Amino acid sequence: MQTWEWIHAQAFYERVERLNLHGLHFQHAALCERRAWLYMHNVNFAHWHARVALGAVRHANAFKRDHSTAGLFGLAPDMVDWENNIVHENKGTGGAVEAADSQTAFYALMLSIATGKAWTAKTHVLSTKKVRDVVMDREALDRMNRLSLRLEALAGEAEVPPARPIPLCQTCSAAVFCGYD
Repeated sequence: MQTWEWIHAQAFYERVERLNLHGLHFQHAALCERRAWLYMHNVNFAHWHARVALGAVRHANAFKRDHSTAGLFGLAPDMVDWENNIVHENKGTGGAVEAADSQTAFYALMLSIATGKAWTAKTHVLSTKKVRDVVMDREALDRMNRLSLRLEALAGEAEVPPARPIPLCQTCSAAVFCGYD
């Protein structure tokens, strides 16, 4: 297997560690800055949202969590194929492709940084039972770096950032608190 390198690896890793970022931060940042800001400031109402609760039940019944990642900083993917360097993440509907894949990409990126080997990522859409390969090319890595920089900026912002309504606002667990419900 080839050695994996990325010019931003160390800075990315240090930012993730300093800000205590994990996969959901990247999902939120790819989806909506306001949602990401709320999550960065520990404002999270997902556990009150019926769709999130249904997704949690589907998730719990679909697969058993892979506990081989226990103890790894900020990593909680649904399954890790340690032998083939593939990380898997389950999503209920997978409708927000970029957001869902950003979470999965985060896990693969962190494992690549930690091991020095290239990891690939797959998002499993539970409602359709389809598996989507997550692109992990240089452009995708640079996008993840930009998301981490934006999350860092959002962490320092005292005010909720402006956001424009998007189609997903109607099903967002933070919609009632955001104003776009």
